[in-house]
Amino acid sequence: MDRKNKMDRRKFLKASTIGVFGYGILASTGLAQPKGNKWAKNGLIGAGPEIKIKDYRILGKTGFKVSDLAVGYVNDEGLMATMLDAGMNYIDTGESYPGAHQLISKVIKGRDRKAIFITSKMLMEGETSKEALIKRTEKCLEDLGTDYIDCMMLHCPETVEELKHEGYHAAMQKLKSNGRIKYTGVSNHGSFWYRDSKQSMDKVLLAAAEDGRFDVFSMAYNFLQMDQAERVLEVCQQKKIGTTLMKTTPVAKYYIVKSRVDQLEKEGKEVPAFYKDGLQRYKEKKDRAEQFIKKYNLQNPEEIRAAAINFVLSNPHVNTVCCSLQTYKEMERILPLSGKKLTHT
Repeated sequence: MDRKNKMDRRKFLKASTIGVFGYGILASTGLAQPKGNKWAKNGLIGAGPEIKIKDYRILGKTGFKVSDLAVGYVNDEGLMATMLDAGMNYIDTGESYPGAHQLISKVIKGRDRKAIFITSKMLMEGETSKEALIKRTEKCLEDLGTDYIDCMMLHCPETVEELKHEGYHAAMQKLKSNGRIKYTGVSNHGSFWYRDSKQSMDKVLLAAAEDGRFDVFSMAYNFLQMDQAERVLEVCQQKKIGTTLMKTTPVAKYYIVKSRVDQLEKEGKEVPAFYKDGLQRYKEKKDRAEQFIKKYNLQNPEEIRAAAINFVLSNPHVNTVCCSLQTYKEMERILPLSGKKLTHT
């Protein structure tokens, strides 16, 4: 990968975590504030919601009983604490997510560490020798405030060849022997990346499954059934590879990106090229989603999101769905989806 692509990739990852795809927009509208929420009153943030997780599934060969809804990117300490109080016991994070490890450290302090499964991810950029990756992992552990990471993932490899990274595997083997990590995995955004990947998600992940050194996958899967995700899920079931999902609500991203682009245009600011490209990519997906929306008589973005999550939870090969929530109201809408499957009404 050339230097320009690396810079664009890093820029997109940062934007997708703290700006265009979530909290930046919500915060600017005031929707991210927990004011008036019953858990936020009287200092009771994180004290525990009334609605709880209803279903737990075995995360592949790890044997861990994982909640069917999990903690994705969340940048509010109280909100994340409340999600854990509701029974979510899987946290997805990454070395490149600004401030995420430190926030998680605060939230898990005083909790039963063995009852929480934490997955982090590392891009193979910068220093990637065995020694450098061990050092980077130790920094992750320090920031997370924990003695071990349950799963460290190879973050978004774009080709089968990248799965064989010698420095990564040597480092992970050493860290496993020292008890600093328990399992290794791979993440892949598929066509929900900011640009087309060099190789398709199914080609990369099926090769990773055949490789045999990866225990958990984080992958894109939604009702558009792109990238032959269902075939990957079937193979994961056969090989007992844990499956965690992202990009489960393809239409939601369109509305978020469009809101950001509209805001920039209204302010007379230049719209970055990757925002424009992203809007076009998600617009195409929104158009493709119309058949699903009509089939289930979905009336608004909230109903579409709920149906999308229940669609993926209906697949028995799915272990957990990572939820990147930004508001308490979102959490109130998402939690009741636990344990449910999509039915045609």
